Amino acid sequence: MLLCASMLAGCGKSEEEQQTEQQTTEQESADNTNGIGMTSEDCKGKVLAWNVGVDSASFDPANSISADSKSVINNTLEGLMRNTGEGAAPAMAQQMPEEKVNEDGTVTLTYTLREATWSDGQPVTAGDFAFAWKRCADPENQMSNAYLMSVLANYDDIAAGLADIEELGVKAVDDTTLEVTLKQPTAYFNELLCLPAFMPLREDVAGTDSSWSKDPQRAVANGPFVFAGYTEGKELILKKNDNYWNKDTVAMDYIVARMLDEQMAPVGMAFGDISMTAGTVEQPQAQTDTAGNTVEVPQLAETIEASSVDSNRIVSLVVNANTGNSYLKDAKVRAALSQTLDRTAAAQAAGGDAVAKPALSLSTQAGDILSAQPDTQAALEAVEAVEAKDEDKSIEIVYLDNEQTQAALETVKSAWESLGFSVTLTAQDPQTFTLSRNSLQYSDVLCSVWDADVQDQQLYLQPYLSSNMQSGCGYSNPEFDQLMLDAIQGEQAQRQSALTDAEKLLLSDAYVMPLYRQMVTITTDTAKVSGWSVSADGTLWFGSAAPAEK
Repeated sequence: MLLCASMLAGCGKSEEEQQTEQQTTEQESADNTNGIGMTSEDCKGKVLAWNVGVDSASFDPANSISADSKSVINNTLEGLMRNTGEGAAPAMAQQMPEEKVNEDGTVTLTYTLREATWSDGQPVTAGDFAFAWKRCADPENQMSNAYLMSVLANYDDIAAGLADIEELGVKAVDDTTLEVTLKQPTAYFNELLCLPAFMPLREDVAGTDSSWSKDPQRAVANGPFVFAGYTEGKELILKKNDNYWNKDTVAMDYIVARMLDEQMAPVGMAFGDISMTAGTVEQPQAQTDTAGNTVEVPQLAETIEASSVDSNRIVSLVVNANTGNSYLKDAKVRAALSQTLDRTAAAQAAGGDAVAKPALSLSTQAGDILSAQPDTQAALEAVEAVEAKDEDKSIEIVYLDNEQTQAALETVKSAWESLGFSVTLTAQDPQTFTLSRNSLQYSDVLCSVWDADVQDQQLYLQPYLSSNMQSGCGYSNPEFDQLMLDAIQGEQAQRQSALTDAEKLLLSDAYVMPLYRQMVTITTDTAKVSGWSVSADGTLWFGSAAPAEK
């Protein structure tokens, strides 16, 4: 089981890991000129003005970790599969793969590519996929998304320097046949194939660095749009790719991606400079021009609406399995502490309906395992029934310093103090928090923020396998481990049942207390655009977008 835990490590990230990688990616972004290629003034016809926000992330699929960069890549490159809101479906693959379980426990998947070309007319080949995956996995390249390749055979040995990158479990049999070998059954693999890291790249374009990714004169595309223009700190232009295999379904001629911060996005929406942006938008205040004159901002149109979907990010409380607190060592007390949480209040404090929702389970696939209504009286009785050795009923909660998290934890503090505990909230910087989490160097409780790469129940549970340090709490339960192993090795029906049983067991042990799930919110002017979609990690898809019917 320890081997299984090691093999499953990855396919999800904690918040502090993402912050560190984001900083690294920004520092290593390509050297950019002030302007290359087209500008928004050149865009005629059907144009979608979208606020991409920042101009700091790489557009290299192997290094892309933020929603803005993923959205650009998602609309310029196309992988074997694509998810537009209804699960993974064949894209560059003609159909779902042929599957063979090998005697050594590995699984071989064979994908047949459809006939397609890059934006410069060269054919897209299986070799382009094999190159991209090996480039991402190669430890010498130090790519941020290399961990995603850990599902492939021989990755662990390659990462440890014990095998050559050519031994990675991906092979171009011929120009249209890609053979993939997984180290073990991985039910969510086709969902992973929708992520940028698994999209194809041309070796003559990409090489080993990311400098090409912001250069419209060098980048090529096999998706619905091609990178056509870039002005540093201002905008980038995506143009319809006339060589895209499914171009007849693409309605927009251009995507103009403007770079407005959170304060300026509402202004851009009010003036009509953008018709789509991440987050909610409220009526902006009047602005002051460079001469000090007040500029009245138009009212937001009535057709501007926000829509939200569940994200992959779950915020939970985890109890240190090595805690010296006698109360927290007691399963009944842990269950009582979880039972008394007002998860709705926590979600509202974290930002409200458009930002967060109460989490009544770890995954979205398990349904509501926990009660939506806190039961303080029952919890109080459970705590009072415990014959704890400690006279001091104190609990410290450590968290990564963040106003949103602190606001939510204030509701936790209030709930637990109603049970007679003294609760202290301790904010920590990323470096200290990472040490607390990975080395269990905290006394009682830690607020854990976990991102699964795709919405699969297994990815929300596997951090809690025995000896998996990703849990942040040191949880270990052989019964849970066995249920997870049954799920990994079983057929789909057995897998779902075993995962749900594992999640129920995990939450009944109450070393893990889900608090709230963050939401992905996009605001659009519905009078201007329709047909777009957004995934659980905030990645937008414009291949089906069209001007709204009037």
